[in-house]
Amino acid sequence: MESKMTREKLGVVVAMLEGRDKNKKRLRLEEAKLRMLLNDPGFDISHELKFINQGMIADALINFIDRNLIMPALVKLFKG
Repeated sequence: MESKMTREKLGVVVAMLEGRDKNKKRLRLEEAKLRMLLNDPGFDISHELKFINQGMIADALINFIDRNLIMPALVKLFKG
């Protein structure tokens, strides 16, 4: 489901990480992650996966709904 532009930007970031692009500085891993999040925010489900691995499936679902549905709606409501 990646767009062509996202795939191209990912290629640039990977090239910078590997140091193949001589015109640009080599990126640190943290910088690369932040750039990718800016281009393709997606959902970060690492906390939910931890909950699932610990057998807390209900907590994982609640956490996902809270972070990705409820909180953005509240932020939009109070900012706008």
